[in-house]
Amino acid sequence: MDTETAELTLTPPVPALETIAAVRREPRFKSALAALAADNLAYYQRRWLANLVMNDRARFGIALASMFLHFSYRRDDPHSGLTTASFRDICVGAGLCGGGRVEGLLMLMRATGFLERVERAESGIRRFVPTSKLIALHRSRNRQLLSAVDLLRGTTRFAERISQDGQDGNSDFYPNFVLAMGRMFLAGYRMVDAAPELKRIVERDAGMPMMICALLASPSYAALVPEEMRPVTVSDLARRFNVSRMHVRSVQRDAESAGLLFRHGDCEQATVLPALIDAVENFFASALVMVESCAQVAAGKQSRPDHTP
Repeated sequence: MDTETAELTLTPPVPALETIAAVRREPRFKSALAALAADNLAYYQRRWLANLVMNDRARFGIALASMFLHFSYRRDDPHSGLTTASFRDICVGAGLCGGGRVEGLLMLMRATGFLERVERAESGIRRFVPTSKLIALHRSRNRQLLSAVDLLRGTTRFAERISQDGQDGNSDFYPNFVLAMGRMFLAGYRMVDAAPELKRIVERDAGMPMMICALLASPSYAALVPEEMRPVTVSDLARRFNVSRMHVRSVQRDAESAGLLFRHGDCEQATVLPALIDAVENFFASALVMVESCAQVAAGKQSRPDHTP
């Protein structure tokens, strides 16, 4: 199989809206959403300082781009892999950051222990590789996503496969999963496209986490998560996400203008409207569909291009 054909087999089809709607109808969907939402909130809170530098959506995309390029490396192509040029092309093309920030971003990732530089080859092209720190973090986030898929379906064991990757001859699943995710991302698939009402809010600091908290505090979800996962007052949200109360009010006003909730004041829980439930459920259903599609491709793929550093 030539490289081009191999790459095409690693590209899942872009899910249809009906596929996303079907996931929402699954009997375990609310439980899967609640588990995934709780993981997202815990992850966000642990990294509040990083959130001040770059929002979680951009960091997820940059980590995915880094891992995708790393696993795309081929020994016979010196321009492949995580190079400055290829990283710039993806970051700019996907709207993750401007071209002028790429060099600084690579330096920051090296300084914080997420990337290391490979010695220049005869070609003189600088290439970077992810450290064990970045690989462990990225694998952990994807394990959470795959665990939610397993909970949704009840019959899959994708989280086990990514956890055991590298053992018992099962070393291809994680690289192939990342390649599939990267190709879907490069094809233009964005989870928020299934919830256009949230597009403005996800760009705000802690915007999506606040909408998740609002959803989890609603009657349909409150019993599925612990109380600390559903702060409701402006002060509670500000403390939880290390932002100002003024910022919380501003995000809530945006949500209210979009018809997602109705505010009652700083000390009371906002009323969650059906539009917010639909939007957040569509967002997470879209995520589950994407992750499951990529896992199915990875599980069925027996070989991959050589990515040895």
